[in-house]
Amino acid sequence: MNKNKTDETAAQQYDSYPDPDAIVHFGDASEALVELVKETLETSENLSTSRELLPETTLLVEEVDNE
Repeated sequence: MNKNKTDETAAQQYDSYPDPDAIVHFGDASEALVELVKETLETSENLSTSRELLPETTLLVEEVDNE
């Protein structure tokens, strides 16, 4: 029950944000790791990332239409 309740609470945090294709949640990872992953994802022509002011260290990832 705790896992389902935790999942629901985490999902509710993102309800007020745009609908990303993926959410990368880092927990208590270092800022350097988050920036490394963000920069790596941004090198793809098909992905865009953004950081929102959420309680956790989180990246929102969206597929980019390059047509």
